Amino acid sequence: MPICLCTFYEVCRNNIAFSCLLFFWVLFQVADSAKVPLYNESRLPTTVTPFHYDLRIITFLENPSNLSYHGSVNISFHAEKVINEVVLHVAGVSVEAKKIKLYGETEEFQLRNVRFNKHRRYMIVSFNKPLGMGKSYVLSIKFGRPMSNEIRDGYFIRHYVNSRTSEKIWYSVSHFDRNFIRNTLPCFDEPALRTTFNVTMGHHKRFLSYSNMNVRAVLPNHDIQDYVWSVHEVTPLMPVHLLAFSVNNFTCRFSQAASANPIRFRTCSQPSDVRETSFAAEGAPQILEFLDELLQVHLPLEKIDQLVMDDFPNAAMNTFGLVVYQSKQILQREDGLTSGANLQALQLIAHEMAHMWFGNLLGMESSSDLWLIEGLTGYFETLAVDHFHPGMARQLLLRYRETAFMYESQVGGVSLSPIWPADDSASEVHMYQKASSLIYMVNSFLGNVSFYDGLQRHLWQNSFTTSNPENFWRSLQLASERESFLGKNWDVRTIMNTWILQRGYPLITVTRKDGKIILSQSNALNKSSTDLWWIPLTYVIQGEPFPNDLKPSVWLSPLNNHLQLYEMVPETHWILLNLQAIGYYRVNYDEKTWQLLATTLYDDFRSIHVLNRAQIVSDILFLLKQKLVSWSTALNVIKYIIDEDEYEPLMAFVVGVTNGFWGISPESALSIAKWLGIAGRWYAEFITYTFDKFVLLGQNLNSRDFQD
Repeated sequence: MPICLCTFYEVCRNNIAFSCLLFFWVLFQVADSAKVPLYNESRLPTTVTPFHYDLRIITFLENPSNLSYHGSVNISFHAEKVINEVVLHVAGVSVEAKKIKLYGETEEFQLRNVRFNKHRRYMIVSFNKPLGMGKSYVLSIKFGRPMSNEIRDGYFIRHYVNSRTSEKIWYSVSHFDRNFIRNTLPCFDEPALRTTFNVTMGHHKRFLSYSNMNVRAVLPNHDIQDYVWSVHEVTPLMPVHLLAFSVNNFTCRFSQAASANPIRFRTCSQPSDVRETSFAAEGAPQILEFLDELLQVHLPLEKIDQLVMDDFPNAAMNTFGLVVYQSKQILQREDGLTSGANLQALQLIAHEMAHMWFGNLLGMESSSDLWLIEGLTGYFETLAVDHFHPGMARQLLLRYRETAFMYESQVGGVSLSPIWPADDSASEVHMYQKASSLIYMVNSFLGNVSFYDGLQRHLWQNSFTTSNPENFWRSLQLASERESFLGKNWDVRTIMNTWILQRGYPLITVTRKDGKIILSQSNALNKSSTDLWWIPLTYVIQGEPFPNDLKPSVWLSPLNNHLQLYEMVPETHWILLNLQAIGYYRVNYDEKTWQLLATTLYDDFRSIHVLNRAQIVSDILFLLKQKLVSWSTALNVIKYIIDEDEYEPLMAFVVGVTNGFWGISPESALSIAKWLGIAGRWYAEFITYTFDKFVLLGQNLNSRDFQD
């Protein structure tokens, strides 16, 4: 018995000692962790620079009750200073925290702790010793989760039904917009961080793997029967949100762009839709050829895959080498590029092809500067569409301008450098339309030689990396100075900052005095605002031909709010500003000039350029709504509209009435204009009906209660 007691005592003493040791070790760890506050900044620390991801993901799509994936990622990075922890993004995906490994150049580290900042969606990992400045490391993490239809998962599933067997065929696709990649895998999700990626996709052998680059090898999976590993080539440098992959068994069409660097296209969809993918399969290579020739900067790609799928959350998604389209947006029964019914699909394809340069080849340092990428994309989209449908660029750019004007009027003006993200997707679209309008204006006042010289050099110098608006304006400035030996007396950055950073847009007021023309500017949407702009001014005087050169004749500047033109204009002649409506501003003339313009429109409206007719109609309706012109003046100017037969002025009239006076949204107003244009004869009936209502309602035009 004493032996037993003694033995029991010894065991207890040893266990108590061990328990005390364990308790104090845990207490030390907690206390030590408490010494290091949880990282809580809005952006990742700059202490780590990733340069390569080795990603392996295996996706299970055969069993509907177990649709899932799991994988591992080895992230190679440099330590920019001596650090005690690594911070990266993780959210919505399960991580095997205990199996996280860190490998140094000559040693392996021991995991110390893993902490999570759920608000910022950070994972903070620390190890048993600090990381040395200038040294390279590999962080290895295993992850996975079940798959769902939820787009926020980043990597999600869809299905189609086999028409012969009625079987559901599941497939997977990624969509990493808006930081969704954090819900798929651990990563450093910052747009300025560009790395290479080596993607290996595991899947059943009856499926194919798609990613940014070609599959260079298909290897057997020795652990799972009938499964294989598709090993893709290493990508160019790109941010993680441009990573893309899909596992599916689609049927494909093949085509090729005959550019300086031939790129193969594979356009794939579920088998029942493959015949209707011919438009995208044939159109995309031709658009890419056009943009390649125009920009003179070749893409570092051998292939581009186009996936067409039902119920995709966006009209399209573009990444390096892989584009996904929503089927209802892109499937067309007509062949060729000349059918009007294909215009919307053509515009969508052109937008995604332009993104290969703007957004993929060239990125922005910050998400708050995406307006520049989208503005350039929207502008070159219109040029590509115009290449196949001559005259469409002017319609699209005018539509962007008018829609942006309408939206700004509703919200009191927008700035293109807001706190990101924007309030909603609709506001983003209108910001991008404004950005495209401003890019058009920049091209016009610089001229094609300087604009394309600056743009091409900027693309060459910043390919596979990131830029910002300041650097872009600098490239255009240098190009402008190279074109002229005397130099230009403007600074592109200073000019464009007035348009980018300030809310709204200018209203130019024209007054006449003894043949002299005096111009002044103010904020069109806020009378109390003191904001002023650098405004490139173009104009023509009655009797002169409309010039083809749209470079500015003079500038209005924030330094001098008033400007007197050198020309003397006879009292019997009008002056017309903003040729072809290129400038992003409105114009209000004195009463005499409005009368002269009204007379010319009524007698011979075709003597005024069609885009300026659209501008006049848009401006006069806006000014009437703002009570800056009288009812009789507005009526006198727009009474010619009954005889108008061009799309642009009619569109300006319809959207000006439906949005400005009936309160219909910009999108609905444009839809009405588009429908009326398609309906043909109904356009004239709408114009006549609305014009009659103008006359009947008089000053109560903005009432929404219309009498029969």
